[in-house]
Amino acid sequence: MIKGIVAVASDWGIGKANGLLFDIPADMRHFRETTSKNICVFGYSTYMSLKKRPLPNRINVVLWDKAESLDCLEGCITFNKFDELLTFVKIIATNYDVYICGGASIYQLFLPYYDQILVTRVDAKDKDATAFFPDLTKNNYKLDKAEPYYIDEDTNGYSISKQVWIKK
Repeated sequence: MIKGIVAVASDWGIGKANGLLFDIPADMRHFRETTSKNICVFGYSTYMSLKKRPLPNRINVVLWDKAESLDCLEGCITFNKFDELLTFVKIIATNYDVYICGGASIYQLFLPYYDQILVTRVDAKDKDATAFFPDLTKNNYKLDKAEPYYIDEDTNGYSISKQVWIKK
C-alpha cells in the first residue's frame, strides 16, 4: 500500500523554515512505530532536515533532482525523476507498506496514488506556516476513522486526533 503519514494544523499547515510546525512527542512516537521496518519516501530537503539520517530500521528513499545514481546518498535509495520513483513505489507497494513522509511537494506529487493517509490533526494553527498538505476534503478523499481529540503529557499541550483518510 502507498500511505501518506503527516501531522497537520487545522489549516493543513505542515511546516516552516524547513522544519515541522509542532513538537509533539506522541506524534513522533507514532511516526517511529508506524514506519519502522517499512519504506519511507522523502524529498531531499525534508530528508536533510532529519536529525538522524538515514532513519534506522527503515528503507530510506529520497527524491533529489541532483541524484546521479541510486546510491548517491549514504544509506538511501535515490531517484532524480518522479516517474522512476513512482514506478519503484508502485512495484514495491504490492508487497510492502510505503510511507510518503514529505515535504509538501512530495505529498502533492503522490496525491493521486495514496491508498491511505495517516493524519495527526493538531487543533492549532501557526501563522508562520510556509508549507501545507493538500486539503483532503477538496481532493477526493474522505475521513475513514478518527480518534476524538485529546491532550496528554506527550502532546506538549496540543489537542490532537489521529485520523485515517481514504479515497472516495
